[in-house]
Amino acid sequence: MKILLIEDDDAKSRAINDHLLERGVSVSDVVRAKNMTDFAAHLNSQEFGLFIIDFKLPSFDNGSAIANGKAILEAIVKAGKNDALLLAISSYPDDFPEVRADFEAQGCILADYRNVPGWKSTLNHLLTQLKKNVRMDFLIFCALHEERKPYVVLADGKQVNRGGVSCWDFELEGRKGSVVLLPQMGLVNAAIVAATCIDRYRPKIIGMSGICGGFSKRAELGQLLISRMVYEYQSGKWSTDGFQNEPYQVSTDANFITQLQEILDDENLIVELEHGHRGTRPTDASEPALAVFTSGSAVIADKDYLMQIERFHRKVNGLDMEVFAVQRAAELSVSKPVCICAKTVVDLCDDRKNDSIHNYGSFVSAKFVLKAIKVFFSPKQA
Repeated sequence: MKILLIEDDDAKSRAINDHLLERGVSVSDVVRAKNMTDFAAHLNSQEFGLFIIDFKLPSFDNGSAIANGKAILEAIVKAGKNDALLLAISSYPDDFPEVRADFEAQGCILADYRNVPGWKSTLNHLLTQLKKNVRMDFLIFCALHEERKPYVVLADGKQVNRGGVSCWDFELEGRKGSVVLLPQMGLVNAAIVAATCIDRYRPKIIGMSGICGGFSKRAELGQLLISRMVYEYQSGKWSTDGFQNEPYQVSTDANFITQLQEILDDENLIVELEHGHRGTRPTDASEPALAVFTSGSAVIADKDYLMQIERFHRKVNGLDMEVFAVQRAAELSVSKPVCICAKTVVDLCDDRKNDSIHNYGSFVSAKFVLKAIKVFFSPKQA
């Protein structure tokens, strides 16, 4: 979790920062704001778990320090940082009686800078809490070990077990994230784990990569499909007349679809995605494409049943067991992260199953998701 240190005094800032480093906080996790314009620029730039506030701060560069403490606190609250920890370390304890009610009402602890053991002890307590409140900029979900395996090669990180869930934590251009391995395949496992992780870690974007089946009329073996919309083929009603489908659907964020299309327009994309892969590749190369997915809890290897599913949507491309659950979990969450799901077609949903390009499919889909996340966090062009 990032820490925003809002402090104009260099000596005081150095003392607080040195203590944070002594407590194991990395240099990159501490961001400093010397004035109100700095504070405004940083407030929503990253996910901060702790704000260390000074009562008196200049409004702009080279300005005089004035009582901006209440304005800082109000801005944090109005920005929706309700889960963040708040600590005001001030060299003016005589001001405490005047501001105590307002600050403590928002959960902000007041500390006297001159009482060094006091503010350090309070800060230590908050850092302990902060370690428990893990936040991630992004999350990626994989249903199979072989689907997550490429990330171990592509992203330098570490294996972590949180609450019985296997995670691969790493940083991507300064953003913290993790690849979460589902305990089992299927809609139910994907929905529960994705919903829990989104609520716990509050990522800005989530993704899913791996392998899938494809419909022969609208997908090719080895083709990378990126979800623009997904529906569940199992929802509906069984009656004496048979099964009446009611396919609930979830669409990918329209603005992000535009960014994804720009990635797909790169004529060298497939060469970039395949770079570094060792193993079997598809016989024929195919261009990655935006696609319609359909998801259900069972592996389909029956041609007649597949044709029935295909009739639900005349443009459906890919078939899998988790994409709908992941995108629906994002849609229903409080934080509503953007969602990107990319999977590679490794069979055409018939009885001729072949594992030879599973490794390829997992690799290129993982690289695409990483590339898409980088684009998501890159500065937007005016």
